Amino acid sequence: MALTRKMLKEMGITDERAEEIIKAHWETVEALKGYKAENERLKGIEAELDTAKSTLSDYQTKYEALEREKSMQAKRQALTEMLRELHIPEVCVKPILQVTDFDGISLDESGALVDEEAVRAGISEQYSGFIPKRFISGAETASPPANSSDTGYSREDIRRMSPREINENYQAIIKSLGTTD
Repeated sequence: MALTRKMLKEMGITDERAEEIIKAHWETVEALKGYKAENERLKGIEAELDTAKSTLSDYQTKYEALEREKSMQAKRQALTEMLRELHIPEVCVKPILQVTDFDGISLDESGALVDEEAVRAGISEQYSGFIPKRFISGAETASPPANSSDTGYSREDIRRMSPREINENYQAIIKSLGTTD
């Protein structure tokens, strides 16, 4: 039901008072229209905000995936370098990387492995079959022949001597063979 001058007059309200009531009613209606328009505008902004949130969420997911991939590459590189330092054959490095759980490996800000010694010990224990054992031994030294200048050298003794030994014992050999220079 609308508020009209006729209705106010029937209620016994004077024309001046009716004008004031109509004016106040008109201001209220205009304010309500303004609120309604603002509400509609806000609904549009809210829809834009929801779209922006969805887009931001998509970008955030992509960013996080890229960061995980970047972190995974850095971890793979650091672990590859460690495997090479342990002298694991190159053909074994890729299979080891494929079965490695990279979630248990952390990197610091510089890209180095956190707790590198623990990682190295774990690799050494788990993949010990791939780590070559290297033994370094010195050169074998030959036993020098018995130097018996009194008894001399037999032809068989001389045949067993190395050229160096023959040169060292040249005078004694010549003497035992009974020849002179």
